[in-house]
Amino acid sequence: MSWRDQLHLTLSAALGRHHEDPLVQQLAGLRRVGAAVYSLKDELAAKAEGPTRQRADTYYAAAEALVTMADAFVLDAFADPAHPKHLPQVTFAQATEWYRKIPALVSSVRRELAYPGAGDEPLPALLGPRLEAQGRCPVEHLLAMQRAAAAAEDLLGTRIELRDRQGEHEKIRSAVLLMTDARSQRENGDQVIGALQRGERVPDQVHEDAEQFFYDGVLRRYLYAAQELETAGITKNAPDSETEEDETEESPRVIRFPGAGGSGRMGGFGGFGGGFGGGGGFNWGTLLTVDVIANLAAQLMDGMFSGGSRW
Repeated sequence: MSWRDQLHLTLSAALGRHHEDPLVQQLAGLRRVGAAVYSLKDELAAKAEGPTRQRADTYYAAAEALVTMADAFVLDAFADPAHPKHLPQVTFAQATEWYRKIPALVSSVRRELAYPGAGDEPLPALLGPRLEAQGRCPVEHLLAMQRAAAAAEDLLGTRIELRDRQGEHEKIRSAVLLMTDARSQRENGDQVIGALQRGERVPDQVHEDAEQFFYDGVLRRYLYAAQELETAGITKNAPDSETEEDETEESPRVIRFPGAGGSGRMGGFGGFGGGFGGGGGFNWGTLLTVDVIANLAAQLMDGMFSGGSRW
């Protein structure tokens, strides 16, 4: 584990329990919204299968894939409420982006069940842009992507096996090919994560490439494969990357943490003499800026121990 990743863990543990942060509390609420996806199963089961249900099934497949990936993304923080593990703020923020897409998909499922063609959410459902913190993201964020990929693969693998046994070989062709390509990309990302966990030196560009392998090469393809299982060919012209998805938006997006450069201020430190802006005493909620602190401290240590070279 690198200096930076060790500092992320140490500072998080020393400065407070991150599940008290407002962002994490908001995410806990969004996870309950995401759970609404599973209540749709009974509603779908009550509607006869056929062409009039295909769009409803496609909306549902997209929603289920998103909630599966989002739940896996933040699993470490919620699996044991009494002892939550550290996750970087960027990991929570990325999961939040996915959870926010789910209510519109749920609504479209129900609209389609009421009146075929009434679902107003565009298909195929897209993954959205990849979020990044300033500096090099910690290995925990890559591990979150790895967990999300594994969960999506398990979900889709079961469905593909069932369809294959039912003789729908040609119908699942596009989904199988997407998953095959995703597995190849996942191997590339897994190799980088393995090197980081062994404490090996990984160049920044290789680290960045691993994030993109997972996000565009794996997670995006799994979301598309879920929809292809219901409507073959629906993602044929879908974007292959975040830059194609929204060419007007900076890519990748960078989360500007409070106090991290520019005019940002750490609003909870006014009680220490007012030198840091904000006001009214120490606010533990601001301490998720340890992601920024760890990056800065790690760079200093790298300079001390390697003659100024970052990695």
